[in-house]
Amino acid sequence: MKFYADLPMWLHYNDKNQLHLIHESAKLLEENGFAGSLLFYQHTTLDPWIVATGTLQATNNHLPIIALQPNTIPPFTAAKMIHSLVHLYGRKVALNLIPGQSPSELSQVNDTVPAEERFDRLVEYIEILRSLLQSNDPLTYRGKYYTYNELQVFAQVDEDLRPIIFMPGASSLFQKAALQSVDVAIQLASPISQLVKSFDILYDSHVELCCRLGIIARPTSQEAIEVAKEEVPMRFMQIVKKQGRAAGFYTEEEERIYFPTEQGKAFRGPLLVGSYDEVASYFRRYKDLGIKHIIFSCIRSVEDLQHVKEVLNRAEMVGMT
Repeated sequence: MKFYADLPMWLHYNDKNQLHLIHESAKLLEENGFAGSLLFYQHTTLDPWIVATGTLQATNNHLPIIALQPNTIPPFTAAKMIHSLVHLYGRKVALNLIPGQSPSELSQVNDTVPAEERFDRLVEYIEILRSLLQSNDPLTYRGKYYTYNELQVFAQVDEDLRPIIFMPGASSLFQKAALQSVDVAIQLASPISQLVKSFDILYDSHVELCCRLGIIARPTSQEAIEVAKEEVPMRFMQIVKKQGRAAGFYTEEEERIYFPTEQGKAFRGPLLVGSYDEVASYFRRYKDLGIKHIIFSCIRSVEDLQHVKEVLNRAEMVGMT
């Protein structure tokens, strides 16, 4: 199982030397066995490609996962940027291919592709991108969303340095596109009791599975809950959980540990909340069910990292890769 974490990329982040902060965050993750970091894209963030260069400069093996939306740059530009990073740093990067999820931002750039077609566009985008990275031969492509005539950008990259391609989503359209085009599929972590069902056709396929979640763990469950109350609207989540429990969605254990929040002060995705041992026991089952990658949304400081590592140690995942 490989572990990743978000990096601080908000434009309004209250730190004058954000480059130093990005360097230190990437180094801290690498020193503690994390494989890489997720660099997300919104109009309110720094550019993930530029941030990626900062992580590559500061680390030896850290893998930046660069968010990429088709409406931001064409596939041949992405191929050229990947080739440039590989050529300059001798390192691979990963991509998080996103169909485009913010209605406001899509409207601002006049992206009129219907929602139900955006994953189809992603499939074309990835097909073109892979072709350009595999060969310098001229590419002629006729698709619904992209057409190229003898395109030649000289972006070929050795196979072992080509990017790992991630894709997030939850719908059946996402699952179909991921099965066809990507290496790793990302979902907000479902409770263990629903995990296989949530990945559906991707489960036991050639696509590796990734979950996104946060952990708030302390020596006792009550201590963890008190911390969580400061970070996320716990009362609301407890109401949501009771509704799910009434519908048979949560097990008794999940009623105590799994909290289906999407976003708090610093969290994106569900939260596992409890004592170190409780969370470690539950978390271990994600690995047992075949999850190969975890993106943590809860690491903002050395203290946060130490709490997460304590859980991983108790889950017998000390040898992280």
